[in-house]
Parts: sequence; C-alpha cells; structure tokens
Amino acid sequence: MKNIFLFIVFSFLTLTSVSAFSWGGRGHHTLCDAAVYLVQDPDLQKFLKSRPHTMGHLCNIPDIYWKSLSGEYTKQGNFTHFLDTEITGLKLKDISTDFSKLSTEFTGKKKANKDSHIVSFPHEFGSLWWRAQQFYQRSLEGGKQAGAATNPQNQKEEQDENQSYNKGVYQFFTNLGLMGHFVGDAAQPLHNTDDYDGFEKGHGGLHSYYEDFALTSMDHSLSSKVLAAAQQMQKKSKSLPFLSAHQPIEKVKALSIVTFDDLPKLLEADALIKPSEVKREKGMEIKKVAERAPFTKTKPKFEKLLVTHLARGAVTLAALWDQAYLEAGKPSLAAYRSFKYPFTPEFVMPDYYQIPSSDSKSNSGK
Repeated sequence: MKNIFLFIVFSFLTLTSVSAFSWGGRGHHTLCDAAVYLVQDPDLQKFLKSRPHTMGHLCNIPDIYWKSLSGEYTKQGNFTHFLDTEITGLKLKDISTDFSKLSTEFTGKKKANKDSHIVSFPHEFGSLWWRAQQFYQRSLEGGKQAGAATNPQNQKEEQDENQSYNKGVYQFFTNLGLMGHFVGDAAQPLHNTDDYDGFEKGHGGLHSYYEDFALTSMDHSLSSKVLAAAQQMQKKSKSLPFLSAHQPIEKVKALSIVTFDDLPKLLEADALIKPSEVKREKGMEIKKVAERAPFTKTKPKFEKLLVTHLARGAVTLAALWDQAYLEAGKPSLAAYRSFKYPFTPEFVMPDYYQIPSSDSKSNSGK
C-alpha cells in the first residue's frame, strides 16, 4: 500500500503536464537504438552502427532539452507531441494529412467531445505527424547538401564544422534522430487521444504509469525483446501499413492508427483497485489518480504491450531513415570524421502552420 500511495502522490504532482515525458528517456532511447539495427541499406547502417548512443540521445532532445526552454519555444513545441483525435469527431483514418486544410476546417468549430470551441487548431489538436515529416524533410536537405559537397581533403577540413560536407552530414543524421522522437510518440497509444491520461475512463494517471513506471520497471532484456519483435515485423512489411505506405507522413499516420486501436488493450492491462476521480470544487478541477493492482500482477500484460509499441515505432523509424537516405541520393557518409556532437540542437519552430510574427523567434537549427 505504501508504494501505491507514493505513486498516487507522484502522479498527482505531474498531472499539470499536458503529456509528461513521452516514453520517458529509456523508451525513446530503446526505440531509436533498435532502429539503428533495423536499417536495411548497408552504407547507412554502417554509419549509424557507430552512433546508436547518438541517435538515442537525439530522440530524447525534444523532451530532455527543448522542454526546458521557455517562451515561444515551449508554447509552440509542447503541442507537437500528440494528437487529440476526438475533438474533430473523425476517426484517425479519415483525418487528412493536409494540416492547412484541417486547420481551416476546424478552427472555430465546437469540439465533438467537449462543450467548447477550437480556438487554435495547432495547439488543441496537436501535430505529431507533421512534426515528424518536418524533420524528415530537414534530413533530406542535409543529405542532399552532403551529396553535392566535396569531401574533406585533410584532417583540418575533417574537423571544420562549417565545411559543406560536414554540415550536410551533421544535419542529415541530427534530423533523423529528432524525427525519431515524434515517430516514437505516434507509437504510444495515449499520444493519439484526447483522454491522454485515462481520466475519462477511470484510469487517471495511466500516462506516466505506462510510459515511465512500467517501462523503467522492466529489466535490461527489454531492449533485445524490442529488437527481436521489430525484426519479425520487418518480415511482414508488405502487410503492415506503417511499413508499406509510400509517403513518410502516411507511414506515421498508419502507425498512429494501429497504436490508437490498442487503447482497449492498454486499459484492460491496467488492473485497478479503485478508479480515478475528478471533482469540481470552488471552480477548480481536482483529480485523484486511480489505485492500481501490484505491478507484479500486471507486468506480463504491460511488458507485451511495451515490446509491441516500441518495436512498431523502431521498425517504422528505420524504414523512414532508409527512405530518407535513398531520397537524398544516398550520399557517401564514409568521409565524415567530425567529432561534433549534437548535445543541444537548437529548437526548430514548426513550419506547417502560421506563427504570428510577434510570437516567432524561429531558429533554423542548421
């Protein structure tokens, strides 16, 4: 009971966050590390196999670094990690991938699931599909720049951060890693629903419980299980929409659809002792998270779901990395010798909706 109480207190203190940490640090790192070993192109795989730690780090940047920033970086960035599907009244499969069209259609409309209207579509609906596509496009720019540039000719040029080839390769793999974060978000069921923390169904606190507590309670074998499951998925690539879809954004959309369909399984795995509560007192909404059965009883079901969701994200990400490398013209990566490490890549403003000029303090991130 003491552990349950401590978890309730912890969860209550984190409820003010829109989406907590998506997958937590371990989840994003596990997913992106696995993707390195799922890449099919031999040249790209050789390049990435010496950088699994780098790709894992990059896949965490939008949470561990960008969320520490203030002002417009937070305002525009925090809402790129999810989709609040139900506010449109549409099923995920029927949602257009044209963000401008969606924004025009739904801005000002009454939410299908709440007694309020949509004031800012990008901030209320979310935009993780388009955010993933944005970094895909940025990786293409870097890859094409590297392909058109002259390789470094000596040790001095190899360490010159402004040398065109070095800048291109750096932008290529940095944006591949950043894209991985949002592909990972699409693979988490609670990032594809307005009921992101389970309170509407009495499972309040489920978000952090699933992607943080349950995940970090798994032993080290989780990583190998995720990779093995993803390798099996690769063998069925023609029958899996998140692998067979041609356009990058359609891959991510297909991943969201199959992930969203797993919500009932996640709720079923979350065995409750007492449902969560939501009360209104003096104009305030007071939430109390659910009391859960001991994790030893629910671990097998949670582990199965975690392995599946992380594996889907990893195999989708690897397919996108391969696709980006091919579309960029398969630039040679063997000459890259720079020691520059992407500790804190500059924040990149979303580019698929209009940000008021007074709000925008955009960084190119290049």
